[in-house]
Amino acid sequence: MDAPEVSVLVPVRDRRERMLRCLDALLAQDHPSYEIVVLDNESADGTGDACRAVAARSRVPVRVERVSGTLGRVRNAGARLARGRALAFTDSDCLPAPGWLTAGVRALDADPGCGVVCGRTIPEHPPQRPWAAYVAVPEFSWRFESCNVFFRADAFRDSAGFDEVVGDGWEDTAAGFDLLRRGWRAGWAPDALVRHDVTYPGFWWKVRREQRQRNLAGVVGRYPEIRRRLLFGRVFFDRRSAAFFGAAVGLALGRRVPAARLLALPYVPFFLRPLRPLRIVQTAIYDASLHVALLRGALRYRRFLL
Repeated sequence: MDAPEVSVLVPVRDRRERMLRCLDALLAQDHPSYEIVVLDNESADGTGDACRAVAARSRVPVRVERVSGTLGRVRNAGARLARGRALAFTDSDCLPAPGWLTAGVRALDADPGCGVVCGRTIPEHPPQRPWAAYVAVPEFSWRFESCNVFFRADAFRDSAGFDEVVGDGWEDTAAGFDLLRRGWRAGWAPDALVRHDVTYPGFWWKVRREQRQRNLAGVVGRYPEIRRRLLFGRVFFDRRSAAFFGAAVGLALGRRVPAARLLALPYVPFFLRPLRPLRIVQTAIYDASLHVALLRGALRYRRFLL
């Protein structure tokens, strides 16, 4: 068979039903030449067999490859297995719109110096309850989110690819910045639309999930230019993180230096939105969990982040 123009790569582990939904969306793409490679990361729920059953009756080439390891390792292995001149990554909890592939490839082709293109990601439906879990990328973010990203295959294979050490979190940002360091440009394709699943795993799941932000320090250690592009003041995770840190310092010093309490004022809009006692407490716990993760990462990788 002739090599397809695009290889779609989807890592998955124990998400049979979600993966099948994603696969249906990928099979509905309007692009004339592509293959789908499902990267089964040691699933135990029959995900691989279910995808092979779909592949057997599909006109689009579908392969199921069993690859184990961190998300970075699985995606890098997929890139080596791919036959397309372009690589399109998404996740098993995503539903790419029918024109997703065409829009992403068109953006790559429009600029020969472009090595990576990010697409727009929105929730599948508006969240109905607090602390919903989903990914939203309404505009170019410099994070190169793997739920919706395209690479020029030769550029990707000449790069370090996804970080294989840090695990789940920021491994995709490392892949994008490595291409930038090698002289490639990044592009934005708002028409390359992906809808991300919305789930409600609970507040404490969100708190635990926030611990993956510790990986940021490891990635910044290898790509210090991330500080300029992503970090607020080159030190803080974002503006809200800076406000929380100021509030914590202000309250800690407030007993001895009452004026220091004024440092908490920038955090008030985040802390009191919405004005409900339980949400206020949850917001403080959630923001504190982020700082715990960042401090853990800073100590582990010896990179100052807050």
